[in-house]
Amino acid sequence: MRKYVGERIKALREAQELSLEQVSKRAGIAVERLAAYEEGRAVPAIGAVIQLSRVLGLKSEGLLQGAEAAKESLTICRCGDSFSGDQGNTEQSYAYRTLTRPGTGGHRMEPFLIRFDPTTPKPVPITHEGQEFVHILEGVVELTYDGHSYRLETGDSAYLDSMHPHTFHGLGDRPARMLAVVSA
Repeated sequence: MRKYVGERIKALREAQELSLEQVSKRAGIAVERLAAYEEGRAVPAIGAVIQLSRVLGLKSEGLLQGAEAAKESLTICRCGDSFSGDQGNTEQSYAYRTLTRPGTGGHRMEPFLIRFDPTTPKPVPITHEGQEFVHILEGVVELTYDGHSYRLETGDSAYLDSMHPHTFHGLGDRPARMLAVVSA
């Protein structure tokens, strides 16, 4: 799946006659990282997808699924289905999948199921537009927010302004799973 997200980023960038450097600067993403996304060597984290979507003029699900906007005001995603498939390990040390149909009119939130591998290095905090609500489904996750660390365990939740530096990282000896709802 990472190849297709990168192909969409590149196609949109080229269609707008933007250079790697221009998109990199506008999105706040290093040129080398952006090139790795486009070539399928790296998977953009949710925050990077949001930033790139803003720069390229579309909703984030357009990069993830590349789909037309759905017309229904209600969409159902059945258990085990994801409209984008799993997005592999990101530079933010997690893997994710979307939990709803792309582009549904009126939706201002994007839900994700995130899996953390506690053996990966702790990522660097990021910022992006919007707000986030997270709920720990299983395991232990460390939230670093504005330079402070918080231990979130199964059943805990947090609501945060995504414009403040933040990151999540799995703790313990087994993967953790988290529901994240991000406003766009």
